[in-house]
Amino acid sequence: RFSKPSYTDFNALEDVSFSIEHGETVGIIGHNGSGKSTLLKVLARILPPDEGTVELNGRLASLLELGAGFHGDLSGRENIYLNGAILGLTRSEIDDRFDDIVDFAGVRPFLDTAVRNYSSGMYVRLGFAIAVNVDPDILIVDEVLSVGDAQFQARSLERMQRFQSRGRTVVIVSHDLGAIQELCDRTIVLDRGRVAFDGPAKEGVQLYAQLMGTARGDDEEPDGRQLGTGRARIDEVQLLDGAGAPVEQISPSTQLLLRVRFEAREPIDACSAGALFATGNGDHLYEVHTTWQGLGVGPLLAGQSAVVDIRFTAHVLAGHYRITVMITDPATRTQYAVAPDAVAFEVRPAPGGSGLIDMVAATSVSEGPALRLGAESSTGPLPLLRVEDDGDTAAAGG
Repeated sequence: RFSKPSYTDFNALEDVSFSIEHGETVGIIGHNGSGKSTLLKVLARILPPDEGTVELNGRLASLLELGAGFHGDLSGRENIYLNGAILGLTRSEIDDRFDDIVDFAGVRPFLDTAVRNYSSGMYVRLGFAIAVNVDPDILIVDEVLSVGDAQFQARSLERMQRFQSRGRTVVIVSHDLGAIQELCDRTIVLDRGRVAFDGPAKEGVQLYAQLMGTARGDDEEPDGRQLGTGRARIDEVQLLDGAGAPVEQISPSTQLLLRVRFEAREPIDACSAGALFATGNGDHLYEVHTTWQGLGVGPLLAGQSAVVDIRFTAHVLAGHYRITVMITDPATRTQYAVAPDAVAFEVRPAPGGSGLIDMVAATSVSEGPALRLGAESSTGPLPLLRVEDDGDTAAAGG
């Protein structure tokens, strides 16, 4: 005897309300299953809401699931015209944009091949190229951009920034917290289908880290405040000098070694280790991944550990800096483990320049008389205020 299956209602989104102004770039973040992709589908009018309304003012282009909007049996050329028509362009308008789309996507040799034979990277490049070249007022992008290689991601980032400079509205879902902080003015954090936060990007990322730690119940070491799917665990992160000794304070342009030890919690065919460098107040400085340099880690069995060394020269000037470490899937950039602010270091003040980046500049006088100045004169810009201890003397400068 077979019993009739029972069903229960599940609200993927509940009591979600917000508005996005013209020219804003908004990042939507949250743990897996929090409702991010569902929200984008509602905004893109792919899914109608059961309650409430969505109002859009302007032409919308969206890049959601891999291959969404493509017909697998049609060629790349035919899909360009099909998607352009869906997005409201006339054939002549698509003709005008055709070469730009093809060149950005880099699929010209395969234009007349059925897209079902395209790789995931080709799918994404073509979809993104179509979306940005229809010149929409609103661009909605899901995590699919992470499928592209490093060169495509850099080109996509440049195109998104060009979009922003022209006052367009962008809505992004991503697990790449560095990209969220770099691109977005504002973040919306979803937790179990509800808006947990709506405000500045930096504060939203911090709250997301807290929510992930609470959801996993991982307050104890060695996991600490790690994020990600949990397929890997970062056990140890060390910042070492040339002699292999731990460092916390350095001079500008010191050569350092970042050593990351991690363990696979499940079998992993291949993964990438990466580091995100930021200032003390969270501004994104630099990011690197082993796969961007042609190096992966794997395969790993469950419980097997690996150690990755990242050597770099700290071309930064006086200040406090921190490094976030992550283990990711090299194909999808899904984050298996993320250790926010895993290590921190301070760069001591040094003569010769001011600002943030150490350009390792050298000066000379190629024409005219030159003077050799004393050490006191070569310490950089004058202070705005100098107070001397030998009396009541105070001097303002600058």
